[in-house]
Amino acid sequence: MKIPAIKGKIGETIYYIANLTFHQINQLVKRVDSELHTSTSLREEIQRSLSDNYIKIKQYILNREDHFFNSLVLAVYDGQPIWTEIRYELEDEWYHNVGVLHFNGEEKIFPVDGQHRVEGIKAALREKPEIGSETISVILIGHSNTREGMEKSRRIFSTLNRYAKPVRLGDIIALDEDDVVAITTRILLESFPLFMGDRIKASNSKSIPASDKKCFTTLMTLYDCNVELLKYYKFNGHISSGKLKDYLRVRPDDETILGFYNFLSEFWRAFENCFPEIGSYIENTSPNAAESYRDSVSGGNIFFRPISLYLFISAISTLAIREPEPNVIRVMEQFREIERTVSADPWSKVIWNPTTNKMVMRNQALVKYLFMHMYSHDILTNKEERALRAKYALVHNISINEATERLNHIFIHNA
Repeated sequence: MKIPAIKGKIGETIYYIANLTFHQINQLVKRVDSELHTSTSLREEIQRSLSDNYIKIKQYILNREDHFFNSLVLAVYDGQPIWTEIRYELEDEWYHNVGVLHFNGEEKIFPVDGQHRVEGIKAALREKPEIGSETISVILIGHSNTREGMEKSRRIFSTLNRYAKPVRLGDIIALDEDDVVAITTRILLESFPLFMGDRIKASNSKSIPASDKKCFTTLMTLYDCNVELLKYYKFNGHISSGKLKDYLRVRPDDETILGFYNFLSEFWRAFENCFPEIGSYIENTSPNAAESYRDSVSGGNIFFRPISLYLFISAISTLAIREPEPNVIRVMEQFREIERTVSADPWSKVIWNPTTNKMVMRNQALVKYLFMHMYSHDILTNKEERALRAKYALVHNISINEATERLNHIFIHNA
């Protein structure tokens, strides 16, 4: 196959601008699979980002005669594409960036930008084959299935989507090559047993469907937990939300990335060792490994509920920061004997509604303060302590004095 094209270069990337027919798009362009990730969860996350929006594109093509799209960005790998330059002179000026791309038919092509448009074109073509000769402009870039090649393609993918429209957090986690938390979370997904395979729910939601009996937690929750750990590890808690966002937009050096990954590995390994049910869950290879930990009657285990897992990590990170000698693992180990059934005291009515048998999402500040209060009755600020008593009194429909009395008897060892 020969495709007329214009050659260009931006930064270190050489690209080719060409036109492909809808028929060629349907025949040649495939969905992203293992080209950006080896992790099952991350591949699923990329596929999940392909929403029903492609149906609207299909309808737009079929119903609007004047339909038009901006260019697709397509990555090409395998095969042996050859560029033949055609030099020509016009008005005493030579042009040498025009030519022909030769494909031998073994190339693999996937969309780096334009997944919805590609699927919309394919869907429209199935209903109206006569539009197969229509053309769409494409920008072709090279892709390599090496670690460096995958990193480059991920960066192009996330950059194009970031500036084209707001990027969903799930896509940032799966693709961002600048965000140190996204980078290290991906490594954990491919190397740490608790997070490998289908133990992490690939979703742009923090909730786990009732039908899922296998996963430990969600991709977004794991990312948020690691953000809390970054605040402790890198900044000792002294960073604003805005400054943190700025930090996550710039890729740190490899030594910094490795250091944070090693810290996360050490922390989550200590988490596994601290709470025996985590090891039991990992050893259980059945498709229902998490079912008993998210029981619909008892509520299950606080660590298998995304919201309470995140608030626990946030609490112990904050506690470690407030200690004279910060050590988040040592703080976590003090919670070995904590009550972990969400329907038991002190969690009933706080994170679990005993009437509806549902998790309570509105008491997040109360849950975090309660974790911290269990650790030490003197660790909260005066403002936090007042908020804890007021919120605790409200959920239990008791007076502030009675709430204070109850809270005075809540410790880790008898929570």
